[in-house]
Amino acid sequence: QPVAGGVYPVVCDPELAGVFAHEAFGHLSEADFVYANPQAAEMMVLGRAFGAPSLTIIDDGTLPGLRGTHRYDDEGTPTQRTELLRDGVLVGRLHSRETAARMGERPTGNARAVGYRYAPLVRMTNTYIQQGDASLDDMIADIPLGVYACDAVGGETMLENFSFSAGYGYMIRHGKLAEMVRDIVLSGNLFGTLQDIDAIGDDLRFGKKGDCGKGPGSLPVSTGAPHIRIRRVAMGGQ
Repeated sequence: QPVAGGVYPVVCDPELAGVFAHEAFGHLSEADFVYANPQAAEMMVLGRAFGAPSLTIIDDGTLPGLRGTHRYDDEGTPTQRTELLRDGVLVGRLHSRETAARMGERPTGNARAVGYRYAPLVRMTNTYIQQGDASLDDMIADIPLGVYACDAVGGETMLENFSFSAGYGYMIRHGKLAEMVRDIVLSGNLFGTLQDIDAIGDDLRFGKKGDCGKGPGSLPVSTGAPHIRIRRVAMGGQ
């Protein structure tokens, strides 16, 4: 059956949580978008507290064996590990040489080009939520009524507002997984949702597939996350 519309505590599986981090937060951390958009620049101020104290989000192009991994970006800058959020506080963003110079910061090795005919753009590599210490069973155990949302089949973001569709899911009833449900659409304000993350799992994993479209075409990336629990998410049905 379709999930009934309402506001629920939601546990997101690693696939959905990783795509959420990439689409809803990662793109806002790309410096070409920030300096070209006054509203984004006003929001994305380094040192601002965005998320729960347990939340750290990282982009790392050096991780072995992942789709977004490479030694140098397309401006010759070595790729590196860049913390975007640390303990819920905005501490970094992704740069090319151009955007770093414009904003008085350092290049991060995130200038990527689709091919030699195109100029490099600021793009993510392997973006993930750092692992926590909660088990999936513990996250579910104290939820009287909620949703376990799995996989990601699409979504939209508009600055800090988002809407994501999960591939499938289950109702959580009295701390147990119950019936399977469909038409799971999560929506809300990014910054409020980041504040509402109250548990982060101990089971980080990366998706096996991933491409990110920006400008003239798509490039391979990876997204990763453990399970995460969000206290309140607006859930639309069909």
